[in-house]
Amino acid sequence: MKLAEWVRAFEIMKSKGLKVVHVSSLKSLSKQDDKTLPVSLWRLERLGLVTRITRGWICIGDCDIWDVVKRAFPSAYISLEWALHYHDLIDQEVLVVTLAWLGKPKTILGKRYTFEFHRIRRSLYFGFDDRMIAEPEKALLDILYVRNRVPNELNLDLIDVGKFVDYSRRYPKRIRERAQELVRQIS
Repeated sequence: MKLAEWVRAFEIMKSKGLKVVHVSSLKSLSKQDDKTLPVSLWRLERLGLVTRITRGWICIGDCDIWDVVKRAFPSAYISLEWALHYHDLIDQEVLVVTLAWLGKPKTILGKRYTFEFHRIRRSLYFGFDDRMIAEPEKALLDILYVRNRVPNELNLDLIDVGKFVDYSRRYPKRIRERAQELVRQIS
């Protein structure tokens, strides 16, 4: 495909709401083989038209992290440190996108992002919005569940205590006890 054809194809994809696509889609669209497609993608990346996210996934133009997660990892939601930073509960910048899901724990090193997946129980798979970002109360409980500690310099004033206590009832006893300690600190 020529550059103009790629640009036109990307415009059509964007108009349909596709920001993140798998390489296999681009392969069938372009009719390129396994040797020429990576070269084309490398050239498109150098021109700033695409960004390689992780193995097999391409972002067309600028993408938000939740676009990537929803498309490339649809069973995961953003939680733990990344979600706490997003909701301003921790001030330090978070370089790793931390996700909770029902699969095996793993880490995926991408060109732009590092994704760290943490396994949670099926009964704890709740408390996130349509962008797949955990609510602040849920992200804090997930940190207690996964890491068994609370981050330093936590802005607890931004926690909805009622929702935090309600959500904590679904967690194991050790997490409920830690949650009660945090509630006493807030009060």
